[in-house]
Amino acid sequence: MESFALPHHGVTVHLGLFSPISNASALRTRLVAASTLPADDEGEAERAKLDFAFVDAAMLTSRLHLLTAVQQALLAQADDALKTKTVHSEVLFQLEPGTNITESLKHFGLGPTTKSLALVHIAPLTSVDDSSSAEAILSRMKDLVQLEPSSLDLLGQLPDGGTNEKSLRKYYKLNTDIVLTSQPAGSPQARQALDQLCIGAVALKVAA
Repeated sequence: MESFALPHHGVTVHLGLFSPISNASALRTRLVAASTLPADDEGEAERAKLDFAFVDAAMLTSRLHLLTAVQQALLAQADDALKTKTVHSEVLFQLEPGTNITESLKHFGLGPTTKSLALVHIAPLTSVDDSSSAEAILSRMKDLVQLEPSSLDLLGQLPDGGTNEKSLRKYYKLNTDIVLTSQPAGSPQARQALDQLCIGAVALKVAA
C-alpha cells in the first residue's frame, strides 16, 4: 500500500493493489447489501468497513491515472460539486470519460469477474482516530480481499493479460488516435501512449 499526504486538501490518500483476487463476486454482493442496510449501528458499521473506492485495476494504466481521478474527486468535493454520493464513488465517476454515473461503476468499478482490485481510501490528514492510520487502513484492505498487496508499479502492465487495453481504448475513444496507433501494438511505447492519453482524459474531464 502507498499513502500520499495532500495538505492542500487536508487528507491522506491510501492506495492498495491486490492481484489476483478470488472473492470479487462475494465482495460485490456485500457492497450491494450494505447499501440497503438500515441506518442503525450495525448498518453503519458494515458501511464503514467498505468505505473505499473499489476500482477494477485492469482499467487503470498507472498509479498516476488513478491519482488523477482522486485529485479530480477531491476538487469536486472542495467545490461542493460531487456528482455522486461520496468522494470514493466520485473517483470512479472521474475515471469515466462520460457523465453517466451508472456507466462509471460498470466500466471501472468492482465486477463479479474482477481479477485485480485497486482500493482507495481517503482519510483526514490529521486524526486522533487510530482507524485512520496507514497500518489500520492496510489491515482493513487485507481483511476485505484476504490477500497481501502487490506493487502499484504493476498498474498498466498486470500479468496474464490482466490490463484491459481493448476496453480502455474503447471507453476513452482512442482506437483511431494517431499518437496511439502509430506505436506497435502491445509495445512499451504503446502502453506509455495509452497511459498519457487516459491521464489527459481524466484531467480534462472537469473542463469538458
